Amino acid sequence: MAENVKAQTKPGFWSPENLRQLLILVLAIFAFRWSVASPYHVPTASMEPTIKVGDRLLAFKLSYDLKVPFTDISLVSWGTPQRGDIIVFKYPQNTDIDYVKRVVGLPGDHIKVENNILYINGKAQERVDANNDRKILEDITNNPDQKDLFKENLSGLEHWVMQDKSSSPYYDIGRKFPADGEDKVVPENALFVMGDNRDNSTDSRSWGFVPYTYVRGKALFVLWSWYSEDAGSYWPTIRFNRFGHWLH
Repeated sequence: MAENVKAQTKPGFWSPENLRQLLILVLAIFAFRWSVASPYHVPTASMEPTIKVGDRLLAFKLSYDLKVPFTDISLVSWGTPQRGDIIVFKYPQNTDIDYVKRVVGLPGDHIKVENNILYINGKAQERVDANNDRKILEDITNNPDQKDLFKENLSGLEHWVMQDKSSSPYYDIGRKFPADGEDKVVPENALFVMGDNRDNSTDSRSWGFVPYTYVRGKALFVLWSWYSEDAGSYWPTIRFNRFGHWLH
């Protein structure tokens, strides 16, 4: 004897069941981006030549702790930013904006920058002239011909830094950083950060320290990168050699 089988109709796209599943998926994606990893676009030249305009970075949010999604509440912490780390953090003067800079000062450190030389606890951080090989500057648009290139040894970590040439029309340390030469002590649970493009970075020299709670994660590597060689360019130039480039 044949049984009567009632035809089952599939729920429509806007049915409560589908909407509930879609909402769960969206929340999961945002929770992942908030607490685990997220891409960040770099629109400014403050970290050049280490990070270039047009780089898309991956920031690993679990580098130091695990936060409750959509909050700054830390559930568990297994570390703190170290000197030399490149971090993504909330800009202290406008927490709706994210910045990326290099950590140079840790809690208790005495930090002084004088004539573009970085002093940590009274010791000048060694740097050497790197103008003999300027290939790393070939694909930046922020007046590379007006820059001097160096390799700085930041307590054992060697990394790029740039500064305006003294002959450059942009060279004016006193105007940009009126507190040049002032000794600053990093408070507890805070960091002193700077950009590698030293004369063209708004950082802790200008607006102060970064609280630990504002740190979103550590910038690990470049996902992809492209830029416009001039304002009239219709198609961007892709930097294939920076895809997967690790940052240090």
